[in-house]
Amino acid sequence: MAWSESSRVKTVFGNKRIVVIKGTVASGDTGSGAIATGLVAIDFVTAHFKDLGDKTIQTSESAGALTLTFTNPAATKIVEIMVFGH
Repeated sequence: MAWSESSRVKTVFGNKRIVVIKGTVASGDTGSGAIATGLVAIDFVTAHFKDLGDKTIQTSESAGALTLTFTNPAATKIVEIMVFGH
């Protein structure tokens, strides 16, 4: 997976820590990869391609780590991820 992280913002909302991650996935890549969120546990995650193209991203989480799974984007795509946890 040619995941390249470009920015990461951390904040707090109520009693939840929030991490917003932006990055890119290269054209032609198919697969999955792990992203360390810095959280102990994940309560909610959303991930999507910025241009809302025809490709989807699936997520799974375990012990604060996030795994993205996607299929061959037609071009290099910007990915936005928002993670809530503690």
